[in-house]
Amino acid sequence: MQTKNTSAETARPPIGRTLKVGLTGHGQLIIHQVGHSETARAEIVCFASLGRESSDFNELARSLSERDYAISLIEGPFINGARPDADHPTLFDLAEDVAVYLRTRPAPVFILGHAFGNRLARAVAARHLDLVRGVILVAAGGLKPIDRAAGRALMQCFDADLTPEAHREAVRFGFFADANAIPDYWLRGWHPRTAQAQRHATQSIASSEWWAAGGKPMLVIAAEQDRIAPPEDTVDLLAAEFPDAVTAVRIEAAGHALLPEQPEQIAAATLNWLDQQTDADPDAPI
Repeated sequence: MQTKNTSAETARPPIGRTLKVGLTGHGQLIIHQVGHSETARAEIVCFASLGRESSDFNELARSLSERDYAISLIEGPFINGARPDADHPTLFDLAEDVAVYLRTRPAPVFILGHAFGNRLARAVAARHLDLVRGVILVAAGGLKPIDRAAGRALMQCFDADLTPEAHREAVRFGFFADANAIPDYWLRGWHPRTAQAQRHATQSIASSEWWAAGGKPMLVIAAEQDRIAPPEDTVDLLAAEFPDAVTAVRIEAAGHALLPEQPEQIAAATLNWLDQQTDADPDAPI
């Protein structure tokens, strides 16, 4: 009888061509590139949720690449060979690591971040205005404390000693709307060392230093049933504070995971916004 869960196992392979980029010290970025070509309309660089693998973006990357966008999925620290340059990186240290890759790009990129990744996305934009065209935020928390029960479920997702049943319930409560099925790969791919490093990184920098994403245009996608980052603590705050910069999209029948719950709605909202941004600046270099 199985008494432990599969949380520590690899979720699934990422799509695309894998690129390794050495950092200035001992660190290394791991990037999976999809749809890169000379005719791509723009590049979107993606950061996953706390302790999660970049393969969470597989479906979205396919949808965007089919519309001639180039996608770069960046692994979190200590996943698939990725290593931060600093021993105990802050959020801005992680942003500087990403900037090493962005400086190799032929033009400024769009940054997309899910959950924890939304913090890193805004930190990159705040620190490197010249490298970023716009920001896409999915489950964009970071200002208000997480609900206690939801926060407990989030931490339990990384507990490899839970029974499979208890672990599934933690993933469901923390990340999925009640009626939605949980894909098997969301029961795997929970990296405690990565999550610990990312939590330290977040706590090391005040949210006021990255909250505005450097004033860049923002698409903010929120789930109506998100227990960890509910709309009133995320998209509502951003839309009220930055009405000229924020395009707000609310998704029904989804929780904090969002990406596997409503992939078609998220792809449609993202493509609509990207098309508007690129069409508004047709002479921008690609």
